Amino acid sequence: MTLPLYPDDLIRSKTDPSRLGVVDSTHGDVDSHHYHPDSRQGITCDPDIPKPAFKKFLKTSIPPSGSVVVVWQSKLQPELVPESKLEVLGRSLIVGDVVKKGVQDAMSGVVINAFTTCTLQPICQWQAREPVRPAPIIGVPAGELQYAHTPPTHEDIVIYKGWIGRVLDAVTMVALRLSNNSVVEVGDHQADSLEGAYETFSVGDIATTKKSALRTGNWIYGQYNPKIMPVGTVVHVRLVSVDVEWLGRRIGGKGDEVAPPNLLERSALESSEFHVYDRTRWPKSTSRATAEQTTSNSEIDAQLNLRVRFRDLSGACVKYDGRDGNGKLERIDRKDTLGYDLNVFEVMNFQTDVAVQWQDLTVTRERSTALIPDLAIDDHHSVWPGEIAHSPDLIPNPDMPHVRQARRVGIVQTVDASDRMARIRWCPNGCIQYTAPEENSADPPEALTGVVGLATGEVEEVSLYDIEAPAELNVRRGDLALITNTRWKSPSPHEEGEDRDWIGEIVDTKLDGSFLIRLGAAELVRDVMLQREDFAVAVRSDGTDVVDEPEDLMNVQMNSDGELEYVDDDDMMEDQDDFSDDDTNTDTDSEDDEMDVRYEDENGEPMDILDVEDEEWESESEGNNADANMEESAVPPQGDSPSLPASGTNDAIPATTSELTNHPEPYLILSTPVPTTHAFANRPSTISPTHTKRTAKEHQILRKSNTLPAGVWVRTWESRLDLLRVLFIGPAETPYIHAPFVVDFWLPPTFPAEPPLAFFHPWPAESGTGAAGRVNPNLYEDGKICLSLLGTWDSEGKREGWSAGRSTLLQVLVSLLGLVLVREPYFNEAGYEALVGLESSKRPSEVYSERVFLRARMFVVAALGGREGVEGMEDVVQWVYKQQDGLKLLEQVVGDAEGMLKGDEGALKRAALPVLSKGASISLLKVLERLKEL
Repeated sequence: MTLPLYPDDLIRSKTDPSRLGVVDSTHGDVDSHHYHPDSRQGITCDPDIPKPAFKKFLKTSIPPSGSVVVVWQSKLQPELVPESKLEVLGRSLIVGDVVKKGVQDAMSGVVINAFTTCTLQPICQWQAREPVRPAPIIGVPAGELQYAHTPPTHEDIVIYKGWIGRVLDAVTMVALRLSNNSVVEVGDHQADSLEGAYETFSVGDIATTKKSALRTGNWIYGQYNPKIMPVGTVVHVRLVSVDVEWLGRRIGGKGDEVAPPNLLERSALESSEFHVYDRTRWPKSTSRATAEQTTSNSEIDAQLNLRVRFRDLSGACVKYDGRDGNGKLERIDRKDTLGYDLNVFEVMNFQTDVAVQWQDLTVTRERSTALIPDLAIDDHHSVWPGEIAHSPDLIPNPDMPHVRQARRVGIVQTVDASDRMARIRWCPNGCIQYTAPEENSADPPEALTGVVGLATGEVEEVSLYDIEAPAELNVRRGDLALITNTRWKSPSPHEEGEDRDWIGEIVDTKLDGSFLIRLGAAELVRDVMLQREDFAVAVRSDGTDVVDEPEDLMNVQMNSDGELEYVDDDDMMEDQDDFSDDDTNTDTDSEDDEMDVRYEDENGEPMDILDVEDEEWESESEGNNADANMEESAVPPQGDSPSLPASGTNDAIPATTSELTNHPEPYLILSTPVPTTHAFANRPSTISPTHTKRTAKEHQILRKSNTLPAGVWVRTWESRLDLLRVLFIGPAETPYIHAPFVVDFWLPPTFPAEPPLAFFHPWPAESGTGAAGRVNPNLYEDGKICLSLLGTWDSEGKREGWSAGRSTLLQVLVSLLGLVLVREPYFNEAGYEALVGLESSKRPSEVYSERVFLRARMFVVAALGGREGVEGMEDVVQWVYKQQDGLKLLEQVVGDAEGMLKGDEGALKRAALPVLSKGASISLLKVLERLKEL
């Protein structure tokens, strides 16, 4: 059986086992589709890849299904290769990675330790006209090795004058030992690797340069000889300067408020204040053989072609003496290499076992190739043991009117991923605080502070939909933290603040809410136990940028009596613009607005303004090609993507509402004032002949009989025809079935040269219902709608965006109904169209739809409960859901919910759900109670 491949996998060719390489991009990993159009041209193609498939890859950067992009060890140029021609040898997993045993498994786990064995190639030295390669050494544990490079390289974490930063670039000088035993130092920009382009040079590389560089180089031994080939072995790398992105500073430090310069030069790099953080440093009391099971102990991150040294070279010479057939380690004496230490080795191959702590709290040791990365870690309701969680309902803080706080805070003990349930131990003194949303604001609350304390309360089983696990507060093993509160007595001889004991790595997350942090940069490495309020996260091991703001973290503290104290900070409550359109010109009389308008006909050709104003002009959307154009216009999904899950149908809503009596008109102009809840009510109206005529044309299209799809109602106002409010009823056979969605539109002064502005009313979920979060990847909680027709999605296709000559507001409405409110909304996420039909995406899609269904049920509660945004649509809402001579969809919503709780397959099918988990059933029962109240 062919194992699935993932980025960073070590592979070899089945036809030529000597060819080793690393997987760089796969069809199913969206994050690996990173190739820039310019770089794709340098990728070669295996003969078995069809030319049309390769041509499409060069356009999209998505490898065809069943193929991967490989970077070969012997040839660093990427190649597109069929998976069937490759064999996986090792999977690169590091501490903190989230993994699963199979694509359909519900349970995942966190890698807490990695145990890697390597095959090492002693460096080859340039002799005469060719490199000499000694025999390899097999089966070397990574714990016996250390990185060979001395200078920091790209992505290394460095410490300088109380600040930590990430290295973006390093400039070095490389010393080359030539074939005549002379040594010359040249700039790294003057040398190239003989075996491929490396980001940085390391001791042992074979490098070539130009004779002009040798002439002007710094000769350490010997002198320039024009007869000597400009090729040699790198024997030393000297750091000249580094470019650093500063990430944070020592909390409470003095004299280091201003960040150091981004460019650090030699004087700074050679000072005692400059330090490279080394994750492989362990406390002396910690044995690699007897380390605590759940404590992470980092080794080097083994990668193909990595340069390493033995920690104990003398001991390694004794161990690898050639008697067991795994190779003999022959030490290179410094006296034979002009004093340079050339006992450097290259990782040729590696195998990794990992220890995994699963969600049920079991710990197992697995071969890395038997595990797969969990690509659904963006699941809003996934949690793992040791994480901080709280109840979703936020209650007012009596002392701070602009702050809300979680009613209960606890620590996750175990998780039943199949049932979507978790066991929580509550923290009696826990307090997590959020900003209180401003009136009429759609912004979700932002986490401000968190004091967790210790979990000493009762253990309770709860639905995953009944808890929140804020990313801002939670951490992984491998994250780097800045210490805000010292709970240990430092044995360091340094004065307070001089030792580097203010930064550490999280190596264990305890079930009582405490954290084991390794002070790996301190002179004396040690592990200390801290609570969440004692540190701020500065570097995330997963590469995300969700880090703490130390100033915010310090706003709430616990005093000696165990009570919370608030330190006022006016900046904390600073308002943010929740819907900014800085590029919109609000000067309604501006002549430039009219001058910038450019119209096109259906073929994309320029169109005279008089033709546009002619009443005989007909939009393409009014003709027979409207549907085809609409399918191209809504992105994501992208126009050239594979077939996507179709939206459902609105069987409960007649195609023409005239079949029912007292029905509300699909399109209506109201004489009432524009509701203040309209997102654009305060935007000025436009007085322009061109704008007025085109606005009238849009309304003419919308009010035509049977033009609007079933389940769509449009309202506008006599005083403001440039403002519209649209109600969508979710189609059947989708998770949105019978749910209301309200969108406000504004036709700005630049319309139709630019698209309408749109705002989606997100209606925050009621506390305690467990139905929170986004309802669609394209519908944001701040009201933004991601759609190429609206200019909020940067599509590659020219015809997918807004066109003044072809596009209409009707197309936008049809696209929202048919391409956003779809059967499987998981695939609406940007780039996820490549995942359609993959076995690995089946469960993530089902879990996403389950949450979306719960969220959409609360939209029914919101609309009938009089939430703002319904004004102008009250009669429609009543007719759709409750009126006796209307559709009475509320009865169907309640009936389907009751049916699902009893396992009714018909009700599940109508919502496009294969099954309802125990956790979702608990939340649905709460929502059902609210529905019955209505």
